[in-house]
Parts: sequence; structure tokens; C-alpha cells
Amino acid sequence: MMFRSILLKSLWDFRKAALYWTGGIFFLAIYIIFVVSQVPLDQFAAIADAFPKALQQFVGGEGGLDFGSIEGFLNAQIFTILAPIMIIGLAVNSGGKATASEETAKSLDIVLSAPISRDRFIIEKILSMIFKVAFIAVIHWLAYAVSGALFSETIPLEGLFAICLNLFLLGVTFGMIGIMIGTFNGNAAQAVGISAALALLSYLIANIAPLVETLDSTKYFSLFYYYKAGDPLKAGIHAWHWTPFVGCIIIFFITSVFQFRRRNLL
Repeated sequence: MMFRSILLKSLWDFRKAALYWTGGIFFLAIYIIFVVSQVPLDQFAAIADAFPKALQQFVGGEGGLDFGSIEGFLNAQIFTILAPIMIIGLAVNSGGKATASEETAKSLDIVLSAPISRDRFIIEKILSMIFKVAFIAVIHWLAYAVSGALFSETIPLEGLFAICLNLFLLGVTFGMIGIMIGTFNGNAAQAVGISAALALLSYLIANIAPLVETLDSTKYFSLFYYYKAGDPLKAGIHAWHWTPFVGCIIIFFITSVFQFRRRNLL
């Protein structure tokens, strides 16, 4: 199918993957909520309490592990590691390859020879990444809202929205890092690899820093800190923790467009 829009073509190519993502996320959500409905949470809490505090913080972040509530269980099992891996993996793969894959394949000059400006090309690539990340975040919200209702488990929908919003912002930010790196070096593998490595570093800083008093202040340099700090699944949207993401996204967006505009692609 022919498309005049880079955005529509990218989203059309994503249609099959979207079905797989939807099925996988819903399956995981149903499985997790089914387990919670069958096993008393105090049994999980007793297991978590037996872990050393340092291990609880390393796995669950600054708030540690809380298996005494369904929110704490989802935090520990899904929204600390699994969901971020899914959304960051999708974002950095889409973002890192947004311009760099075309450049690596030596086909970017052919694409740009069509009646489309550089600005429009990269902006539509950015929008494509954002829409894909938004789709995954929305599917997470729907999957756990539906699964909770299916098994009569009370999951706070406002808190679920807050953590999924943070998940969206986390993914878009690292996706934008991948796009920005790609506009500088034109290497898709490096753009994906570097942005994924930065995501891992951010996770480690957020989870390790609270263990060492002298390093505790470094957690404020980690996007993962703003993603989970304040326990959005329980407390809802934080007053300002979304601002570092928005600030980074705007900066990386402007830098990417400017660098792609001036880059010599001949």
C-alpha cells in the first residue's frame, strides 16, 4: 500500500506488531491478576519481608518491595522492570532507526528526493515513535483495568493512569534520545545501543543510589527516579515529576530537528 505520509506508512507497518503487543500484554495482565486473585497477598508480603532491605530497594526501587497490596504487587512484578523494558525497547528501536536506518542503508537521499522536506520527514518519524509508545502505554492501562474487573480485584484506575502516563513519558524520552543520537552519527545500531545503555544506567542509578548515603543525591539525575518516585500507582499523578520528561523531550526534539536539518547526507 502506497502512502504519501511517512507517519501513516510507519504506523501501517506497525499494525501486525501492534496485535502481538496487545495479545502479549493482555495475556500477562490476565495471568498476573489471576495469580493475585488466587493467592493471599499476605503470603507474598511475608516472602518479600524476608529479603534484605538492600535487595528490596535494588529490585523495587527506593520504595522497596510491597506485596501487601495489589498496587505494590503490580509495582514489583510489572511496572518496575517488565513494562519499562517493553516500552523502552520499542521506543529506542523505533527512535534509533528513525533516520539512522535509512542513512545506514544509503536510501535516505532517495526518500528525501521525494516532495518532502527534512523537517517534515524527521517530525513524522518522531510522531510515529510517540504514537507507538502511546499505544503500548494505553494497552497496559486497558489490560490491567479489564483484568482487575474480570477477577474482581480493585485496582485504582487513577493510579493506573498515572503509572502508565509516566511509562509513556519514560519511553518517549529514551526514544527521543535514540533519534537525537541517530541524527548525529547516522548509525542505527549505535543509536539503539547507546540509548538502551543510557536507560539501563538510569535504572541502576535510581535503584542503587538509595543504598549508599553518599550517592543518594545522584538519583535525581535518573529518569527512572521520576518515573517511580512518589509511588504513582498508589498516589496518582505527582505535582511535578512529569516536568523532567517534558523538558528532556522538548530539548531532544529541537536538537534532533536542528541537527538533521544541517546534516550533510550526500
